[in-house]
Formats: sequence, C-alpha cells, structure tokens
Amino acid sequence: MRHLLAFAAAASLSCSGAPPRPSLPPRPDDRGRVVAPCSPSPPRGGLRVSGHIFAFGPGGNDGRLAGAVVRSLEHPQRCAVSAGDGAFALDGFVAGEDATLTLDHLGFAPIQTGTHAVPAGGIERLTFQAPVWEIFHIMAMTSLIRPREGRCQIASTVTERGVSIYDPPPSHGEAGATVTLEPHPDDITGPVYFQYVGPGVILPDPHLRETTRDGGVLFLNLPPGDYVLTARKDGARIRQVRARCRAGWLVNASPPWGLQVE
Repeated sequence: MRHLLAFAAAASLSCSGAPPRPSLPPRPDDRGRVVAPCSPSPPRGGLRVSGHIFAFGPGGNDGRLAGAVVRSLEHPQRCAVSAGDGAFALDGFVAGEDATLTLDHLGFAPIQTGTHAVPAGGIERLTFQAPVWEIFHIMAMTSLIRPREGRCQIASTVTERGVSIYDPPPSHGEAGATVTLEPHPDDITGPVYFQYVGPGVILPDPHLRETTRDGGVLFLNLPPGDYVLTARKDGARIRQVRARCRAGWLVNASPPWGLQVE
C-alpha cells in the first residue's frame, strides 16, 4: 500500500452510477489538537528501534516526513523527532518486550505502528505510512464508511517475500491473499481490500474478496483493544501482525513489519 490513495480514485467514485455515499463528517483537521513536545535524550543503552516515516500527501520531503514526534506507546518518556530524511531511533528496549510506536505531527492523522516483540538485535526499518488529513478523508469517502467517534482504524499490507516499502515502485503487494482479524466484533467493517489500478493509483473496494497486486487491507471502526491480523494464501507463510487499537488513531502495520511473506 505504497500510496494510500490517489485523488483520481476519489474522483472516479463521484461519477454517475456510483453507489450513494453515507453522510460524512466535516473534513478532519487539527483544531484543538496539541502535539506534546519531545526533547530527545542521549542514547541510554539497551536495544534500538529505528526506521523512517513515509509521508502521503503535501508536506513531506521527497516522500519523507521531518519534524514528527515519535514515541513509544509502552514507554511514553522515550521519544524522538524525525530527521530531514524521515529517520528516527529510540533506545532502551529489552528483548522480548512489546514495542508500539506512535507518530504525531500537525496536518497528519495520528498514526501508530503494529505491536512487535523486540528481537535480540532490536528493530530496524520500522516504518510509518503517514497520510495527511486530506488523504484520510478521501479514504473514508471511497470506502463508503463514516469513521465513528471512539473507534479506530487498522491497515496493513500483505507484502511479497524479500521486498518492502523501501524498494522502488510500482508495487510490493502479494495478490490473492485473504486477511482475517481476531477478535472480529460484529459491528465493524472489513476486510476491505485495495484495488490496484496502476502505479500510484489504488482505491479501497468493498467488493473485493482478496488482496490485489497492491496488497493493502483495511478494518474500519473497531472498538479499542488488542487485535491480531492473519493473512492466508496457498503455498505462502505470512507473518501475523498484532495491533493495539486506540480511539481516534490509525494503526498501520506497514512493510517490512506488516503481513510479510516469509
């Protein structure tokens, strides 16, 4: 799901004959939002969790996002500010403990990674795919889903073996996989898979029954809690993903720490 959405995709759903959209809330914005400042501390030993932020929409630097505050959900005092190339690093982790990172930056939807048990060597290339509010709003319109207050959204990408978001376009997704969520509350929407239209052009399609070449999948309007995503495809072994869902946040377990074919 390298490009979370193309504006052209939104336009295509406004054509005559498209299904009626539910009423949607006003475009989300940052009114009343305060980003807690971060004063990065010097390395404190322990294991390192590092990666990059990939921005989707205006505001990024050649696809990377600088100046974002990244924190550990489990240890909020650990924080970093992303560099000009979107790089970040947090230290002090212990092997086996859970690491969930959060990203806060005005103009972008609040987003967090999947939840990962820190291996003995730490974590490298943990990524954020950070959509601007405009992209987040268009995702809601094209999914034909109204985001509900007090709920969260989960996204991930079933990714081909040996590739990730760091590799060049056009796509890194694994087609033909199905994704389930446990637990699966009755009143949520999903899985919603992304239709691959062409390089850089995708859209969520509620009628799809498996991943396309894009590999992207959404579960929408979940109550807060802990979830496990499982992808299945004949002949493929695919890593599971854990998601710690919080009200008002988008969880995106993005490559290479998502639903990766191993």
